[in-house]
Amino acid sequence: MKKTKIVAVLTALMVMTSILGTACSKKDESSSASSTLSSDTGVSLSIDPNVTGGNTNASGAPGDSSMPAYVKMTFEDNYDQAAIKEMSKVVTIHGMQFTGLEYNYYFANEYTQLMSMTMNPSGGYNIPMTDSGFLDMEGQLTEDKKTKDYLRELVVSDLQGEVFLLEYAKENNLKLDDTVIAKIDDTLKSANESAQQYGITFDEYLQSYYGPEATEQGMREILQRYELVTLAMKTYVDNYKFEEGEDTLPKVYHVLFPTVDLSAYPYPELSEEEQEAAKKRAEEFKASVTSLDDMKTKGDEKTASGEAAEASEYTVSIGEMVPEFEAWCYAKHEPGDVDIVKTQYGYHVMYYIEAVPADDSQKQRIAYGKLQAALDESIESGEYDAVFAN
Repeated sequence: MKKTKIVAVLTALMVMTSILGTACSKKDESSSASSTLSSDTGVSLSIDPNVTGGNTNASGAPGDSSMPAYVKMTFEDNYDQAAIKEMSKVVTIHGMQFTGLEYNYYFANEYTQLMSMTMNPSGGYNIPMTDSGFLDMEGQLTEDKKTKDYLRELVVSDLQGEVFLLEYAKENNLKLDDTVIAKIDDTLKSANESAQQYGITFDEYLQSYYGPEATEQGMREILQRYELVTLAMKTYVDNYKFEEGEDTLPKVYHVLFPTVDLSAYPYPELSEEEQEAAKKRAEEFKASVTSLDDMKTKGDEKTASGEAAEASEYTVSIGEMVPEFEAWCYAKHEPGDVDIVKTQYGYHVMYYIEAVPADDSQKQRIAYGKLQAALDESIESGEYDAVFAN
């Protein structure tokens, strides 16, 4: 099973345009009837197709009532008071202070990602919501975390990753070139023009998602830093020097006998009796395996019968799997070694197949994994603990 904790800034930096395009609005009659109009920059503006504007024609000029009017959204439309209370925090990490706007940028991203999970009924997610259609900040999202605690943890993790990479950029004297700066300016200019076409300023639009401190200049500075973070990641990966054997990956086969209900997020534990039964099935399965082909055949049978949740082959990159699974894969093994590994998901019967040379894409993932590991080590040391001013 793949690991669930990923530092977003190291894996998929969300630029402003994509966040604006997916930002969530209050669930009411008007929002359910709304659609989205995207500019060529990727910035999306919410519009109501049932409302016509009397001040534009098809090209955006005054005079044609056929063009839909922009439905102005406020900060309070997009978040309830409980969420707003969790935003606009000033936080310092390793000597770098982040403003309320910077905090809100990541909060909006994580809030949107969590909200999108509620819109996928087949995903099995159990995310607490309020009667008004907002994320329930006081709701129990996981066994030990309320929604507000989970979101704060994610935002801090994002900011820690940014600090780490900005420090790497500074140490290596990395600078953005004029082409990147021009691209940011062009994106903001086009987005500004699109916002004005619908009767609002760009700052008004930004403030509806990122709070009253949001300005075009503030967003420009954030985007410039994120481009520098992206450059730092690319530079690290492109220049990573592999140690002997580091550019090979373990190939394994596993069959999972779960101790949690994988059909319902956040995967509640099964009863003690069911967990003991899963352990016994794993032990019996391991004892019956005579070869890789034998294990694959029996694994398919167990998944078909519902006794096992997964029977799959993996070539495992660092940082891709849950820690216990990954640790076993990277321990010293001989082809044909069979063992049982217990993780948060259950009992995995593991079969070590072989070590295989990494291709270019996998080498890149290995380098990213090393970068992630270096960040994790710094965070675990306490160097990057967050200090909140409010």
